[in-house]
Amino acid sequence: MHSVQSTCRSLFIPVLVLLSLVACGKSEQPLDATGEPGVMRVVSVPGGAMLMINGQHYGMTPEQPDQVFSIRLPAGEYELQATRALDGFSEFHGSATVAHVEDRRTPVVRLSLARRLTEAGREREAEEASRLATREQTRIARYVANDDGTVLDTEAGLMWMRCSIGQTWTGAACAGEAKRLNWDQALKAHEGLTHAGHDDWRLPTQPELYALTFCSSGMRSEPDREGLGGGCAGDYRRPTILESLFPNTPEGNFWTSRQHDRFKFSAWGVAFHSGHTGTGGRTDYVHVRLVRDAK
Repeated sequence: MHSVQSTCRSLFIPVLVLLSLVACGKSEQPLDATGEPGVMRVVSVPGGAMLMINGQHYGMTPEQPDQVFSIRLPAGEYELQATRALDGFSEFHGSATVAHVEDRRTPVVRLSLARRLTEAGREREAEEASRLATREQTRIARYVANDDGTVLDTEAGLMWMRCSIGQTWTGAACAGEAKRLNWDQALKAHEGLTHAGHDDWRLPTQPELYALTFCSSGMRSEPDREGLGGGCAGDYRRPTILESLFPNTPEGNFWTSRQHDRFKFSAWGVAFHSGHTGTGGRTDYVHVRLVRDAK
């Protein structure tokens, strides 16, 4: 098989590499132009990508979507790689293996570039994963997960249901769909309920439920003077809760037992989509997780 380099050996000038490309027939043509026998035509999406053929740099693909990169090559099998840098941590990349012929016209080679991490990006991702694992294990250390569907918070002296109201603990996960209740219904959700041998469950206070939020980014905004906000910041995982302890938690809002001090038609809740706390109308239908004081 002829290599790209051997085709242009007699015209190759080391100090002026671009001359070899011109001599080998490299050009940009309209996408709908009729190709010539022996001419490989390449287009990338997105354009403006560095094109490598059998490991050798052959210039950039056109930025314009209606233009193609054309180059005359001998018959053979070629490995094409197209890369467009983004931010140092990621890039667009695509590749194709092409069986090229000299005696007839060939279709345009279309390289669809997909986003991927660079080596620096992979290193940064690994470092962040290590930091997240450390933060998560440090937080998990305060809890004891029980096989009966409860979680004991050893620091706060609270026992939580691992599942939301409406879900069923299977011994390993929470099955079923979490119910949505208005606030008055949520206050009564514990009535007649026995779970894990306990019948003294209740709706959590606002500080208790808010303490369950976990920001995987390690960053959180400050709540305002009234206590609103305080959600996760940066790039964080949703739902904002330790899913190893509370599996299949909906990303939506959950009620607390705290009614708004001034506006009696509203009550406080916690949003596990963002990790912030706020108020909603008592007639709103949202999720519920119950807690009890550990004895």
